[in-house]
Amino acid sequence: MHIASYRPVVIWHGMGDTCCNPDSMGKVQEIIKDVFPGIYTYSIMIGEDESEDKKASFFGNINEEISIVCEKLKSDENLKFGFNAIGFSQGGQFLRAYVQRCNDPPVYNLITFGSPHAGVSDIPGCGGNDVWCRIMRSIASQGAYSGYVREHIIQAQYFKDPKKLELYFERNIYLPDINNELEIKNETYKMNLITLNKLVLIRFTEDTTLKPGDTAWFSFYDEEGNVVPIREQPLYKEDWIGLRTLDKAGKIVFKDCEGPHMRIDENYFREEVVIPYLNNSLRLHKRPLLIIQHKILHPLASVASRLAGPADPATAGVFHKYFAV
Repeated sequence: MHIASYRPVVIWHGMGDTCCNPDSMGKVQEIIKDVFPGIYTYSIMIGEDESEDKKASFFGNINEEISIVCEKLKSDENLKFGFNAIGFSQGGQFLRAYVQRCNDPPVYNLITFGSPHAGVSDIPGCGGNDVWCRIMRSIASQGAYSGYVREHIIQAQYFKDPKKLELYFERNIYLPDINNELEIKNETYKMNLITLNKLVLIRFTEDTTLKPGDTAWFSFYDEEGNVVPIREQPLYKEDWIGLRTLDKAGKIVFKDCEGPHMRIDENYFREEVVIPYLNNSLRLHKRPLLIIQHKILHPLASVASRLAGPADPATAGVFHKYFAV
């Protein structure tokens, strides 16, 4: 007997946002649950409350935060057979790191909105009067590769100066590793990433927060300031993390979202993301109970773990036609 249920969804917010902001991640979950009633969603929080979660999007060591998330997701019984994942801005990059480093339980479809996959050549700016963001930028101005900054400022950990690549390889504690840019490659990163069913890379057409905006598609500047497309990057051509393998198999989807960074139309999210990429189920195999003398001798059930069926500057906007995340 088969019992079908919607594959759960895990969400990771962006810089300056929180797990549970009703105008951003709360709205995201609301739309998903409206389309798929009864679906389980999990919005990642670092720390004990929303205040700590927001602060952790600016300050900390992202390697440690990803390790924490690996443990959190593994311990959630609702996720044990796998899930789809949606990451917003830096949250998308961090979810990719989860796939490459842990992937237990496994991700089926990974969707990233405006994520700095190839890094940023400038620390992202602040919207409104976000105090934590302004403190972050003030500290980061000391130099992204300096001792304190590189260990304690999240945005510095995916900063990449295209004119100082040797310093980047030597001093950045996160991005060169997760993109397998160092001399010794981690084959696990590639083997884990190529297990994805789909990698959906969404770029904002008017993104001025990320430099370059095309980093959402793994494109980045060369030393002369020209944007080099993903398929011309060594990362892709030499298949360091499995992007070429995924692409050749038709598993990478490149999409544009009209507008500035993290300004997402509700209809776009529903029609272009939720319906096509979250509409898959876990099919659980349940064996009949064997009952003798009114006692259950063999209760339950083997379960097949993977069977597929068919803020950044705008962090806390009020939802009307758009929601901002």
